[in-house]
This record gives sequence, C-alpha cells and structure tokens, in this order.
Amino acid sequence: MADKRSIQDLNGDLLGGGIRLPADYVLMKDSMKKQLVETFLGDLGEGAVVVDLNAGPDGLYRLVDRRSVRYVALEQNRAIREKLEGEGVEALDWEIPRIPLDDSSADRVVSAPFIEHLPTYVDALNLLIEIRRVLKPGGKIVIVVPNYSTLGRVFFDDYKHSWVATRKRMIDMLGDCRLEVVGTRYTIGWITMSRGPLTALARLAIALVIACLRFHPVDRLLETLRLDRVANRFKKTFFELIVVEAKK
Repeated sequence: MADKRSIQDLNGDLLGGGIRLPADYVLMKDSMKKQLVETFLGDLGEGAVVVDLNAGPDGLYRLVDRRSVRYVALEQNRAIREKLEGEGVEALDWEIPRIPLDDSSADRVVSAPFIEHLPTYVDALNLLIEIRRVLKPGGKIVIVVPNYSTLGRVFFDDYKHSWVATRKRMIDMLGDCRLEVVGTRYTIGWITMSRGPLTALARLAIALVIACLRFHPVDRLLETLRLDRVANRFKKTFFELIVVEAKK
C-alpha cells in the first residue's frame, strides 16, 4: 500500500500561513462543499460521528456544526494536520487502510476525493472493508471520484490517478464489500452536483468540450499554440465526478 507520508514534502502551492499543499489535493469549490454537507450530512443528530478521509486543508470542517457533531479528519500530511489542529479540528494520522477508530463508531464517512489514488483494486477493497468496520449499522459512506467513462485518457493526465473509477465499478465494489448503494449523481467538476435540466445541459456541453480536448490532434494543436496549460486547467476544474452514497 502506498503511503503518502513518504512524499508529504512534495512541492505544491503555498496556502495561507505558509502551508504547502501537496500535488494530490484538489480544492473543492465552496458551492460543492455546501451541497455535500447539506445533502449527505444535513440529517445528523446530536453526537453523530463524521470521518473525513484525506481531509486536506479546505475540508468540510468549517461547514459541519462541530458543537453537536464529532468531526474527525484523517490526514497524513503533517503540516496540514497541524493546521487543522490549530483550528480546533480533531485531526488524526493514519496508515492506509487502517482507520484509527473503534468498530461501529462512525455515522458518516466521506471520501472526496481519494480512492482513485490507491494503487490497485485490492487496496480500494481493503479501504472499503475498513470503512464498513467503523460504520455503525445504518451508517453511510459518501464517495466522490472522477468519472473515467466520460474522461477517458484525461483521467490519467493526472499522474496520481491509479484505480479507475466508473459508476458500475463503484457499485459492484461497494456491493462486494456488503455496502448497499442508495444513490448516485454526477457533478460539474468541483463546482456543483445539483440536478435539473440546466445542469444536465451544462454537463453535456462540458463533456463535449472535454471529448474534443482528449482528441489527440486537438491536444497537439493546443500544445503547439501554447494553450495546453489553459486546457489542462479547464479539465482539472470541470471534469465530471461521480458521487456515490452507500450504507452499511
């Protein structure tokens, strides 16, 4: 199992306070974070436990009412973990796949994003088995992953992507781990996962643009015109994700 702690000082962008953001973190737009919290964490009762895998510096903790809910951030990057702790967040180091919580102790587990960075399907299975262990009966997991079905080779333009994620693969893998899928939805990148005809049309338009960008002659033309960095930023921001909700 790959352990990110061995590359935690990999060069990345500096955030406020001099915290270095490793290359494998994606900063979610606030709109997306709010929708995740409202849709999947809005019904939590007093004393519920939320576990955020690979939480990062802009995790969901600012939007979760931590006065009534126990929010646990699992984070391997020491600098980010110290930043979270400085803001009063319970941030724990972890050795993948082992989650440092007791059996049947969590009401929700959030993975947004993470699982596509694991080396093999065995690693992904072992993580889901561990998540099932810590979930209470009826507890839920929410997973956000890039949709390989619409991305194609763009999925692998991010060198950190290993385990290929599609809707069917996620449903099958969760089922094999005895987790029941209760819903799936698609997003417009890290912007929104809202539903409706306008969102569907926007998703279609963006999918067509990305389909053009992954066409080799177009890709080479943009590179020649030195527009490839703009195209890569578009793909990084707007590529389609799958949001999967499952319960124990």
